[in-house]
Amino acid sequence: MQVSVFVSAKTQFIAILCCVLLACTLSPNTFAQEKETKEQEWHYTLRPSDNLQQVSKQLLNTKHTWSDLVRYNHIDNIASLEPGSIIRVPMKWLKHQPKPAKVMSISGSAQVKRTKASYFKILKANMAINVGDEVATRNGTLLIKLADGTIIRLEKNSNLVFNKLSHYGQTGMVDTRMRLKRGSLSTEVTPLVKGSRYEITTPSAVAAVRGTKFRLESSNGETKVEVTEGTVDFIHKHGKVAVHAGEGARVKQGTTSIEKSSLPIAPKAQFAENTITDLPAKLQWEDRQNSTGYRYELSDNNNKLIHSSKLKKPEVTLEHVKNGDYRVAMRAVNNKGFEGMNENSNLSIDIASEMAELLAPHDGSILDNPKPTFIWKFKDASVKGKLEVSSDPDFKTVLTRYNFEPYPQVSLNKNLAPGSYFWRIIALANNSQESTSATRKLSIRGLLKPVKILSVNYIESQVGLFWANIENANGYILQISDSSTFQNILKEETIGKSKAHLRLSPGKHYYARVKGIGNELYTSNYGPVKELFIKD
Repeated sequence: MQVSVFVSAKTQFIAILCCVLLACTLSPNTFAQEKETKEQEWHYTLRPSDNLQQVSKQLLNTKHTWSDLVRYNHIDNIASLEPGSIIRVPMKWLKHQPKPAKVMSISGSAQVKRTKASYFKILKANMAINVGDEVATRNGTLLIKLADGTIIRLEKNSNLVFNKLSHYGQTGMVDTRMRLKRGSLSTEVTPLVKGSRYEITTPSAVAAVRGTKFRLESSNGETKVEVTEGTVDFIHKHGKVAVHAGEGARVKQGTTSIEKSSLPIAPKAQFAENTITDLPAKLQWEDRQNSTGYRYELSDNNNKLIHSSKLKKPEVTLEHVKNGDYRVAMRAVNNKGFEGMNENSNLSIDIASEMAELLAPHDGSILDNPKPTFIWKFKDASVKGKLEVSSDPDFKTVLTRYNFEPYPQVSLNKNLAPGSYFWRIIALANNSQESTSATRKLSIRGLLKPVKILSVNYIESQVGLFWANIENANGYILQISDSSTFQNILKEETIGKSKAHLRLSPGKHYYARVKGIGNELYTSNYGPVKELFIKD
C-alpha cells in the first residue's frame, strides 16, 4: 500500500513538473550546470516518503531548486523515480554553514586569538571556537570537540588555527581544515561520509584523513604523523603517501622524500589490578627491545590529560592522584623517534580518607554575625581542609574560594547577606585523596531598613501618618508617646499597611515612630521620631 500511494503522489506531480521542465529548457544556466564533475557530486537515495520538492528544501542552498535537480539528473518522467533511486547533487549546491568547535577541558593554561583580533586572551572550558580562531597552549593541554564529534587534543607549546568548520546540513558531510603552526596534537576523527573533507596543514605537509586516529607534530622544520587507526594521506609539494595504521611518516623542509617507519608494538601491561586502594602504586610494562624510550599518559574518564611524560623504562609510580576512573596509556619510541601503538589500561583509584568532624556553627544555627567562624577537626593532623559555603544544598553555587590548609578554622572575610546557607569541609589527605564531610545548614539574621515617616496629614483632631514599604517586612509596629524619649507609651499598634490614622487631643505635642516586623531571619529597630501637634 505504501508503494501505491508513493506512485500516486508522483503521478499527480507530473503535470506541474512537465510545465516547469518546459520553461527550464530555455534557462541559460542549463549547460553550465551540467558541467559539474562527478568528483563534486553527492548522491542521495530516495526513500518511500520522499519527493523532489522535500529533498531539495532539505539539501539545497537558496540559489537552487528542485527543478535544477530535474535538469541535472536528466529526469524525463518523474513517475519513473522509485524508492532507492539515486539523485546526484553537485556539492556546490548543498546547504552549508559554519559549525563552531567547543573546548571540552583544559589542563594548565591556554589562550585564544579571535578572528581579526590582534591579541590573545585566556581560553576557558566550554568556550566556542569559530572559523579563523587560533588557540595556543604553553604549559597546558587542550581538549576540543568538533560539531561532528571529532576529538582533538592539542599538546603543550602548540598553536592551531581553525581555517574552516563547515557542516552540510542533513547530509552528514563536513569540511574541516586546520593549520598546525607549531607543536603537536592527537585526534580521533569521526568516520566521514562520502564528500567530507578533514585536513590539517603544517609548514611542510598536509595530513588528510577519512575517519581515523593519528598523532601529528610540527617542529624544527619537519612534520611527523603517527597513525594508530585507519589511513592518513600524507602530502607535501613533491608527492604524497598513504600512511596506514601502525605506520609513521616524516617529511623535512628542503627534502623531496617522505620517510616511513613501522610504529613500535604496544608494550604489554604487567599489572592486573583494576582498582587501586593505596598510593603510591607502581605500574610496569614489558621492556621492548630496540626501544629508545617510552611515552606515558594518564587521562580521566572525560579524556582530559592529567599527566604525560617521556620515560627511559616502561614503569611509573602513581602518586598524588585523586579518587576516580582513569585510562593509563604506555607506548614505545623507536630509534627514529616515532612513538608507537598504545597499551591502554583502565584503572580506578579508590582510597578512603578521613572526613572532617564539624564543630561550629551547629546545624540549623541562626547567627547575627554576617562573617561567621567555621570550626572542624581531623584525627590525623596531616589532613588538610577546605571550607565550602553554598546557597543551595547541592553546592551547585559555591560562594567561598579557599585553598586546602592545615588550620581547622576559617572566618569569612566578606559578609553573608541575610538568608539560609549550607557549609561543608573538603578533606585532602596525602596531597591527593579528597573526601567530603556532612552538610550543615545555617542562617544569617539581617536588620530591616529603618522606617521613616514621610508625611503627616491633619484633619481637625485626626492625624494621618504615611511611610514607605520596607523590603522583607511582614508588617509594622507604630508607637505614640508624649515624650521624645518614649518613656511613656500612649499607644502601640501592629499595622499591616504603610499608613495609620489617629485621633489626638488638640494643643498637645505627641511623638510617633515606626519599625518593621521581620521573620526569624530579620530583626528591626525603630526609625526616626516624628513630632505631632494639633492646634486648638
